[in-house]
Amino acid sequence: MLLFLLFLFTFSFSFSVEIYSDSLERLPDGTYRAEGEVEAFYRDYYIKADYMTYDPENKVVYARGRVYVKSSDGRLEVKGAEAFLDMQRDVGYFIDAEGSFEKFYFTAERVDKEAQNYLVESGSVTTCPPEKKEMKLCFSRASISQRYVFSQNNTLRLFNLPIAYLPFSFFPVGERRSGLLPPMIGSNTYNNIIYQQPIYWVISPDKDVTLTLDFRDKQAKGISLEYRQSIRKELDFISTLSFYKEPIPYGKWWQGRDLATFRENRYRLKANLDMGNLKAGIDLLSDPYFMQDTYFTTKERTVPYTTTYLSYKKELEDILFTLNLFRFYDTTSVNNRKTLQRLPEVGVYLKNRSLLEPVYFNLTFSYVNFYRDEGLRAHRLLFFPEFSLPKRLMGLNFLSTLTFENLLYIDPKGTSIRDRSAFSIRYKESLPYFFDFKAGAFELKNTFELSYSYRPKGYENPRFDSFDEINKENLLMYTLRSYGYYNKRLFYSLFMEGGYNYLGKFKYLDQEVREKVTPHRAVLGLYPTEWLKLSSDSLYDPVNNRLLKTVSSLTLSSEGKSLTLGRTLEKKYDGSRTNDQYSLSAGLIYGPTNLTFNLIRDNRVKKDLQRQATLDYKGACWSFGLLLRDIYDGTRQKYIKEVFLTFNVFDLQRFTVPLRR
Repeated sequence: MLLFLLFLFTFSFSFSVEIYSDSLERLPDGTYRAEGEVEAFYRDYYIKADYMTYDPENKVVYARGRVYVKSSDGRLEVKGAEAFLDMQRDVGYFIDAEGSFEKFYFTAERVDKEAQNYLVESGSVTTCPPEKKEMKLCFSRASISQRYVFSQNNTLRLFNLPIAYLPFSFFPVGERRSGLLPPMIGSNTYNNIIYQQPIYWVISPDKDVTLTLDFRDKQAKGISLEYRQSIRKELDFISTLSFYKEPIPYGKWWQGRDLATFRENRYRLKANLDMGNLKAGIDLLSDPYFMQDTYFTTKERTVPYTTTYLSYKKELEDILFTLNLFRFYDTTSVNNRKTLQRLPEVGVYLKNRSLLEPVYFNLTFSYVNFYRDEGLRAHRLLFFPEFSLPKRLMGLNFLSTLTFENLLYIDPKGTSIRDRSAFSIRYKESLPYFFDFKAGAFELKNTFELSYSYRPKGYENPRFDSFDEINKENLLMYTLRSYGYYNKRLFYSLFMEGGYNYLGKFKYLDQEVREKVTPHRAVLGLYPTEWLKLSSDSLYDPVNNRLLKTVSSLTLSSEGKSLTLGRTLEKKYDGSRTNDQYSLSAGLIYGPTNLTFNLIRDNRVKKDLQRQATLDYKGACWSFGLLLRDIYDGTRQKYIKEVFLTFNVFDLQRFTVPLRR
């Protein structure tokens, strides 16, 4: 094989061409002709062909026969029958092209180049790999720039069968570009048609916006604007503003609702900002039914509370300072008048320090304004100084703690509620004991703690949160934590606690129980094999020999198959059930097909609360799914049926079409 190296310079010496071939000759007109395994290197491109000519004066390249072009960064790779490039005019063409650009694969009968723009005749594009072009978009003509593609007579083909047609399309390519995103089309109980069209706008490299137009033939029509900005590394700002216009008179979807909640103009304003020590968020709704009426996902439609907040935290060497303002909106209530707010909440924590060797001291102070329009409310001052004394007796480590609990409540009129304030002392003695065991591949890690706590008096003070639980106490408790390992793999975990109440009574779920032995709690996890998992969280009453609560599950799994059985049972101390449910979920993956089934059965109402089946098929660059769901509405005492069709085209974006609700 002959090897030739040719340097061809422009007048500005701005580029060079290297050509390797079996034969190379210069023709009388000054054109160079190379034949037989021709390889050329031009700027950032590698070119290969059976035959190639190059005119250095006019800077024209022509190649034919197994033409192959690849960029050095790997983003572009194309092969074809014939290629032509005029470097001075920056024009050219490619015949019978087939290749890839980034994650897209394409074919074309002819591609004409003019500067940075391309005109494609009779082509197709797909994200499926070349060996599995199951889905592709075919078009008769397309104009492609560095930013956009405009194509005509588009046919979406699945296994070469046409399934959709668009007379023209316009979409961004390459990096983040402004343009139309795939729409959502569907229907539900109240609308014959729903059409949501998102429009994407790139403002700058660190900012973009998605504008979504939402059309419904019966319900409210609206618009949503989502703004995103990357402020710095690991800090993003996202805000959403949605506005909907409700038709007048109100539709049948308002039947059964409190008409005082009806709003012609409906909105949601949501934003979150995290600046380290300072965090802020806003989530405001026009009415409690906004989420239910405008969203289709269960996650959004079942949000019980939205929260608007401002939070500041400053931690010094010895002090932690916090300032919080929380406003909650109850989406399960027709109004927000009884919702408890914390406006504001100020806290100071003086960290544990040595006071007089070996005595340690810490202090918790807080002020909270518990506010609501209707119901119990008050300003609360909390002052909890705490002294602790670690000591070693008889080879054991003891920890004595003495906490002075001071809670002062002031009503909104500025008058102290002295008869409802609490001033108490709580004493606690703890004895932790650590013991490990190892035999061959088995290893056990255990912690056992025995504690005694005493509070001489209880108070009928207001109860806003756990700090208000100031009850008379004389309690002996035990706690056990145990972990077992085999060959360093966890095969069981266990947590147990229980106690003996010398007062002879305690409270359980707001019921007073006159017993000395408190319920015992056990949380157990068993992982004997990779395919078997058992978990259980139980509360046992040893006096009456019964379970008060159990949340347990058994999971069997292997490659492509899974089965989970669950049981939830909760009772009050008088034996009445507050929750009694069974659950079943199963999954099967067979090749590209994924089938799942879920069932929740309530034994109190003797109804299936939810039955759901899903079927998903994953293709080479597409997927199709069907979801069938029955949800029992206890208020109407009937089932609400839902059918969803989900699909993913070219693995670019997944969206859902609700067919019926």
